[in-house]
Amino acid sequence: MIQIKNDLENLDWDELESVFQAVGWKKHTKDRLIKAFQASYYIAIAYDQNRVVGCGRVLSDGEMYACIYDVVIHPEYQGKGVGKAIMSNILSKLENISFVHLTATTGNESFYAKLGLKKHKTAMARSLNPQYATEYLEEV
Repeated sequence: MIQIKNDLENLDWDELESVFQAVGWKKHTKDRLIKAFQASYYIAIAYDQNRVVGCGRVLSDGEMYACIYDVVIHPEYQGKGVGKAIMSNILSKLENISFVHLTATTGNESFYAKLGLKKHKTAMARSLNPQYATEYLEEV
């Protein structure tokens, strides 16, 4: 049974890193994950027994704006409701936030649409990573 925890207590950072590595996010190293997750407004870590199988995190001012990042599910657990459980947990925490933003990985837009998110017409971004710039950004 999948359990969602909202703290970093007893988190095995090596396991978290292995989830990111398993989906091909190789630049999300343990050291970077520690910094990013510790600086987050809210986190959701999915466990199967004591094994980390997925996660998501939020940056927010706690009042008006929030941005969801790093919704990552180990490939062995994709399509089994883990992502939905993480997102439901996160969105329930953000019910009073006026504007919630998320950048979906290519191909996963319909998953987020089923959860009530919509395409943002005026979003702007920059990426220092040429691969991300090509995959996610358009010329104006």
